[in-house]
Amino acid sequence: MTAQERAPTEVVAGRRPVLELLKAGGSVERVLVAAGLAPSGALGDIRKAAEASSIPVRMVPKHEVDRVAGSKNHQGVVAVAGRFRYTPLERILARPSPSVLFLDGVMDPGNLGSLLRSADGAGFDGVVVRSRRAVGVTGAVRRTSAGAAEVVGVARVDNMTRALEEAAATGVWLVGMDEHAESDMWDSNLFEPPVGIVLGAEDKGLSRSVRNRCDATVRIPLSGRIGSLNVAIAGAVGMFEVARRARRT
Repeated sequence: MTAQERAPTEVVAGRRPVLELLKAGGSVERVLVAAGLAPSGALGDIRKAAEASSIPVRMVPKHEVDRVAGSKNHQGVVAVAGRFRYTPLERILARPSPSVLFLDGVMDPGNLGSLLRSADGAGFDGVVVRSRRAVGVTGAVRRTSAGAAEVVGVARVDNMTRALEEAAATGVWLVGMDEHAESDMWDSNLFEPPVGIVLGAEDKGLSRSVRNRCDATVRIPLSGRIGSLNVAIAGAVGMFEVARRARRT
């Protein structure tokens, strides 16, 4: 079952992140711009995007932007984003022949943001994260995702094994990515929708219960001296392999 919790109100800082958030139609309460900034194309685009969505843009003293942004590099612009709304897992699985990314304990906001961006680029229908001992969709995640968090459905579940069972019951094939797997991903015949790509935590990889619930585990064959890839890179490779095969059919 999904956990219908909402993240607290978040702040997205920086001209490009704010613009991408607005363009993606993210829930934004207001945009704050430091007074006295030199005119720029990015600032103009931010104002136009905000006006198109009836989002107020306020000119405030720079120290107010500093206060709201905290330690974030804001470039004179911050957006106060509305509470993030997670998508029910059932809604993601109800899509025709879905492609879904399951994250079993990813902790780093940068990794989750990058994975959301790759999921959008690869045309994935949704991403599933754990509600405990894992990162949720925070302001840092939204910023790193460059707007993808606003357009890719993210489900938050209490039990990942149960979520995988729910996906399997709808006909989704589950492929775990594990550097110690015996089979190469290039040889797998499961990287076609409906499919769920399953990734583990940065330090421990897939948990035993999640690995056992996968229909297969595969590794990315590497030619270098380093034996594994960062979870965000590995996930991108897996998702774009699904997209590549989907384009052939």
